[in-house]
Amino acid sequence: MPVFAACGAECTVLDYSEKQLDSERAAAEREGYSIRIIRADMTQPLPFADEEFDLIFHPVSNCYIREVIPVWRECFRVLKPGGRLLSGVDLFINYVVDSEEKRIVNHLPFDPLKDEEQRKQLEKEDAGMQFSHTLEEQIKGQLDAGFTLLDLYEDTNGEGRLHELNIPSFLAMCSVKQKKTAAE
Repeated sequence: MPVFAACGAECTVLDYSEKQLDSERAAAEREGYSIRIIRADMTQPLPFADEEFDLIFHPVSNCYIREVIPVWRECFRVLKPGGRLLSGVDLFINYVVDSEEKRIVNHLPFDPLKDEEQRKQLEKEDAGMQFSHTLEEQIKGQLDAGFTLLDLYEDTNGEGRLHELNIPSFLAMCSVKQKKTAAE
């Protein structure tokens, strides 16, 4: 949010975590910008009007929810025509390998609500509840919601064996809600 605020944006942050919202509040106070802070669950209908936003920055957070398709639909609903969705997603490779990134140890989908061993793995790592998602859910989910994909960028973890082998584990996408035509 500090970067968007520094560019002159009116910023709204939505998160379920009070700790994260406190961090956003502290940054805004420290840096001297205003921000609207909303505590909500992104798996539910978003508490915003239709076509309220010009831009949505959706950082890597889908890994904390089981179903991503409804999130893409809600993003489309709250964006104005011509609005952009900047999203980051965790590719499934991080859920397949062990913590040293040397061995394949998990099957897909990674779903700790269905697989007790996967749940125990997350608890041992104190990693919260996480879920893998397919590219179909991530990319096609945006397309099915009505977005047009403008660009994408693959990236690695930034460290570790997957990074050393240049194996992408994250994807950043820029999508747009097309402006309505005169016929619409």
